[in-house]
Amino acid sequence: DRMARTAVCKTGDVPPNSIKQFDKICVINAGERFFACQAYCPHQGVALCEGALDGETLTCLEHLWRWNLGAGGEPEGLAEKALQMHSIEIEGDVVYVDTPA
Repeated sequence: DRMARTAVCKTGDVPPNSIKQFDKICVINAGERFFACQAYCPHQGVALCEGALDGETLTCLEHLWRWNLGAGGEPEGLAEKALQMHSIEIEGDVVYVDTPA
């Protein structure tokens, strides 16, 4: 499983406490930390960029599945599957994400 390091966006493209989708990846600015995860809910494919962010907890508003981003996308509450998280690095103001090559 090779990974490709891809420049996805600039830090300023994702304001604090927001979620933006870039292709098949969501970049999340939780205020103190950036995260990257799959773009669609593993439940029914709803776009997670439409979800709610509370600190490091992401909630899909369709059926209220929740994940702890800081714990590697672990499911909470009703969620039955973990989120696929991607390694993220910030150099200067560029956000790089590891995606499958």
